[in-house]
Amino acid sequence: MRASLGLLVWMSWWWLATPVHLAVTGFLPVVVVALFGIVPAAAILPVYAEQLVFLLIGANILAALWRRWGLDRRIALVSLMAIGTDPRRHIVAWFVVAAVLSSVLPNAVVAASMMPVVIAMLRFIGIEKLQASALGSALLIAIAWGTAVGGMGTPLGGAHNLLAVQLIERSLLHREFLFNTWLTRLLPITLLVTAASSIFMWFAFTPEMTRIEGSPAYFAAELRMLGPMSANERWGLGFFAAATLLAFTRQFYAASIPGLTPAFVFLGLGIASFVVRVKGTALLEWEYAETHMVWGLIYLFAGGSALGQILSDSGAAKFVAERLTPLAGHGGIVAIAVFSLLTIVITQITSNTATVAIMVPITVTTFSGLGLNPVPYVYIVAAAANFGIMLPSSSAGPAIAAGYAVDLRSMFWKGLWLTVLLWVLTLGMGYVLTIAWPGFSIA
Repeated sequence: MRASLGLLVWMSWWWLATPVHLAVTGFLPVVVVALFGIVPAAAILPVYAEQLVFLLIGANILAALWRRWGLDRRIALVSLMAIGTDPRRHIVAWFVVAAVLSSVLPNAVVAASMMPVVIAMLRFIGIEKLQASALGSALLIAIAWGTAVGGMGTPLGGAHNLLAVQLIERSLLHREFLFNTWLTRLLPITLLVTAASSIFMWFAFTPEMTRIEGSPAYFAAELRMLGPMSANERWGLGFFAAATLLAFTRQFYAASIPGLTPAFVFLGLGIASFVVRVKGTALLEWEYAETHMVWGLIYLFAGGSALGQILSDSGAAKFVAERLTPLAGHGGIVAIAVFSLLTIVITQITSNTATVAIMVPITVTTFSGLGLNPVPYVYIVAAAANFGIMLPSSSAGPAIAAGYAVDLRSMFWKGLWLTVLLWVLTLGMGYVLTIAWPGFSIA
């Protein structure tokens, strides 16, 4: 058990300090298990080939297909054509678009595809240095925060959500957890925090200009330069729409095709991207896909899942849970406050995937040990893990924004106030759902 807790501290430290890439940390469980025999290696190695790992691969392939033909850029431009010239409206609009896209696309993909469009727009209106522009930093921060907050809307919102699904399946259900269950259970919290964040951002940022000159013209010109939607773009949009639809309607065909889980739907359509040809040219070539897929995210996910398995199998999660049991009391609002706050604090300083790997097994063990249904508390912890917005280490969006040299002090201090607001709202809504909606206690 001491070795398991040591591994937890080691991985948390590397995820925070990043002496190596986050993906490299994901391989530590394999080496530690081999050296110390904490749990049988046979119990850990299959985690690196879980179905949800293949779902991440398939989703990344389809996202690469979008980027290959400019579909991501087209969607962003069309979405923003009607915003107008009010800087505050732009801040809120970019946040909302990022939040919506991040509910079905990996956060890193959304941030990486939208931020260059913002940079190009800012340059078009004469803003070159983001740190010297309140509007420039605010727009990139809006995208970063949108990818974080909006990502909790569906399991497709990020590897941390998929990891939470996997841990629920493994430790609670011992069966498949349907995607539409996540959608319906977390929809009230998602809508509340998205609306509250939009209002907060309207008032929190003070752009240096009252009107953006020429931005509607810029979007229109860029869209005209793209021309009509190509057949390749239509294929990319169709593949992703079909994969998403099949993932959320699995209950209608699960009995007849039990093996066709969302992982294999996404992977199958991802493979089709390499097979389908338009005018003799493949929709996607492997050489392009492998350089645009977020491989590190996949290995980080697998490593987080392996850490959760080790903490559970070695008894370390139970040991930590016993220390937290007095804080949990008999459930209710105090327990929700403690576990949601602990999750939010952890996810500010390390990745949200790592946070889920640490907190979900502890939550399950703690409340199961108290004889309470852990499901509603797991939902709340999973929601809170999406609120990493203050530091570049917290999630992909803030990290990418930091790479573009945004004002990190603004992101930290304004993010601190927004984080407090999100915690209070999650605490209140989570408590109401727990006591007033029986469905919130069912996975």
